[in-house]
Amino acid sequence: MTNDVIMLDDVTKRYDDFTLDVTMHVPQDTITALVGVNGSGKTTTFRIILGLTTPDSGNGTLLGADVTGLPNAVKRRVGAVLADSSFDVAFTGADVIRQMQAFYPDFDTACCDALLARFGLPKDRKMEEFSTGMAAKFKTIIAMSHRPDVLILDEPTAGLDVVARSELLDVLRAYMETPGRSILISSHNSKDIETLCDDFYLIDRGRILLHETIDRLRDDYAVLMLTDEQAKTLDGTHILASAHVHGGVRALTDARRYVEENMPGVAVVRGDIDELVTIIAAAGAHGARNERSRS
Repeated sequence: MTNDVIMLDDVTKRYDDFTLDVTMHVPQDTITALVGVNGSGKTTTFRIILGLTTPDSGNGTLLGADVTGLPNAVKRRVGAVLADSSFDVAFTGADVIRQMQAFYPDFDTACCDALLARFGLPKDRKMEEFSTGMAAKFKTIIAMSHRPDVLILDEPTAGLDVVARSELLDVLRAYMETPGRSILISSHNSKDIETLCDDFYLIDRGRILLHETIDRLRDDYAVLMLTDEQAKTLDGTHILASAHVHGGVRALTDARRYVEENMPGVAVVRGDIDELVTIIAAAGAHGARNERSRS
């Protein structure tokens, strides 16, 4: 019996100039990130999971239901924020809340009001009067306020200053204190991912190239900063990808201790998500390892 709240198995979506082909699993009680450059397929993946885009092939489930025909009972258990979504610009915050109360029987008005007050968001102003940062906070609060089992958040901290971003991440951590919940999130801020998430998938050009835990990223990943001569003679056994970046060659490894012990003279720095995305995007699909199973 699987405990995956989200499952995509060889799910594909083809467009004229882009093909998505994704396999990924989000277990219960975890926060999983989907990271990659703009246009890599993150939003399309989210839309497929939410039943807003129909895949061409493959299998996908959300809370056990087929993503091609999600019943309302399942939709009510999911909170979602998409980067390209918005409420009617003529609606006030109070109008949106009334709309949510009508669809979600478990909408927690007291919790919503408390969070809006915490972030200084008025209920009497129209959506068109909200700044980018205000709208980002408002959408996330609304998504959380019916106490969903799953949150699917596409760039929820975009447009927020460092203080507001930190506060919002704290709210997400508090949401996860209830057993049985899960979050799938994307963010361009690597610190958000590394401090919030349990694991991440790296997507590039529509394909998952890496799946790893945050703990292993911290412990085992590193970037080798190489000269051209060093790159030519490099043992590629433990190299996941390499590319000319910032005037030199950068190589990504998941065997930091091995490199430090066996490759004297090579500059090694700890890897982070920004480095992974930069190197793998620059290298393209060449040299990147296929999706790694999470134990």
